[in-house]
Amino acid sequence: MTTTAACGADEPAPPTPVRGVTKVSQLVLPFDAYKTTPEQRAVLGNAHNHLVVRCMRKQGISVAPPAEDPAELAAVDPGNSRRYGVTDTEAAKRHGYHLARPPSPDTTGAWATKLPKRTRHRLYGTAADRGCLDRATLTLDKGARKADWPWLSLQDSLTLEQAAKHPSVTAAIKRWQSCMSQAGHSYPAPEAAIADGRWNLDEAAVSEEERQTATADTTCKWSSGLVAAWYAADAELQRAVIRDNPGRFAALRANLRQRLSRASRLLAEHEGGQVR
Repeated sequence: MTTTAACGADEPAPPTPVRGVTKVSQLVLPFDAYKTTPEQRAVLGNAHNHLVVRCMRKQGISVAPPAEDPAELAAVDPGNSRRYGVTDTEAAKRHGYHLARPPSPDTTGAWATKLPKRTRHRLYGTAADRGCLDRATLTLDKGARKADWPWLSLQDSLTLEQAAKHPSVTAAIKRWQSCMSQAGHSYPAPEAAIADGRWNLDEAAVSEEERQTATADTTCKWSSGLVAAWYAADAELQRAVIRDNPGRFAALRANLRQRLSRASRLLAEHEGGQVR
């Protein structure tokens, strides 16, 4: 990774300018262009549901999987708001370190567990005989260019981890630590703050102490330049990965476009209207 000259011995300059990155909504990364939006996930999910219903009907079984609502999917999508720990100050004031959004619904799993055993068997299948869930996925994927989505997920994790080690980020963490100390909170790093045993993130209740600590945490992340520096290093690494792997990313984009086109056609046939 290329870095710019340091402004001082203890505070290396960020790898790219960070002016304007002052709020959560601006944390848009290069890899995001290759990920599905909530609207796209709804199209793919509802087309998959339609194929499952059709597959099960051929076996004499009627099922009604829950529809995917794009608004609901958007509501539970945190985007990059927690990629660098808690960064939304307004959410921290209300929810502390707890998730500000409801947990993502496991619609297929929750629905399927209530079905009769025979129905679930046909739905999930076996190693020797694919179930309707797998068959629906194969139908959506048919004809689409092969793409390595697990590879993208791995790169997404790696750029985050590597960016955390950039000198501009480690210098910002020291400033964050000093800021938190002045606010009455002694933590060596942001990870220690959210992992504090005083917060029970599995329970719904949020203490006032947690809210105050999380608010100070997010405020210090921005004032210290930690979010901006981490985001800049992360974005630079992602741009480099895209630049060095044009074939992989072209395949990802083509694969998604082709699956969406097939899903849209299936839903249009089923519902009598084009789905974008």
